[in-house]
Amino acid sequence: MPPARPGRRLLAAADALVNRLYGSSLNPLYQSGTIAVALLLVLLATGLWLVFFYRIGAPWASVGRITADPWIGRWMRGVHRYGSDAAVVATLVHATRIIVQRRTWGPRVLAWVSGLVLLGLLLVCGVTGFVLVWDTFGRALAVEGARILDALPILSEPVSRTFVGERPVPGTFFFLTLFIHIAVPLGMGAALWLHVSRLARPTVLPPKRLTWTVVALLVVAAMAAPLGMDPQGNAFALPP
Repeated sequence: MPPARPGRRLLAAADALVNRLYGSSLNPLYQSGTIAVALLLVLLATGLWLVFFYRIGAPWASVGRITADPWIGRWMRGVHRYGSDAAVVATLVHATRIIVQRRTWGPRVLAWVSGLVLLGLLLVCGVTGFVLVWDTFGRALAVEGARILDALPILSEPVSRTFVGERPVPGTFFFLTLFIHIAVPLGMGAALWLHVSRLARPTVLPPKRLTWTVVALLVVAAMAAPLGMDPQGNAFALPP
């Protein structure tokens, strides 16, 4: 038995179950790719709002002020965070569907490769977003990323020296991280164009009803489980 057949049976069973619940036109499994694009637009909108209040010279404190605002800041940051998590999940569901249906070869190679590029760029956005908060988790990510860069024959000076605590982390580091966090989504637009360029009638966004349902769920999640703040990143303290 080919290994793809059990996967196709599971996918067909999941599609049938979700179709009974929501109907084929609003089936999120069918719309996982377009849902990821809609979530990217949500991230762009909330990210543009957040960047106005982010301070490169005081990253952790500025994010703390945003989080302390119960009217707009806290739930806006929550929508941004939960939206990024949901975008990764939607992208992985979409990729899994493509793999199970064996649509990665032939005329679909360009769509598959550009989709992998989009997933990689999305992960870069997620990592840089965590680092920008500069809590214990963000600092740990930065340290591990510096170790990976040091292992590659790219830079003459080890990057990990920036985080040993001999001197404060320079503002240029946060400026560069913020620049990457903002610039990468713009580059994703070109990759998305390649992703759908071979389709005769590409559908980029899900139906409006499904789009607003996703947005409403993000807002509800941000209000029901508001984000907090971990301790500030400190070179002289091990994260819990």
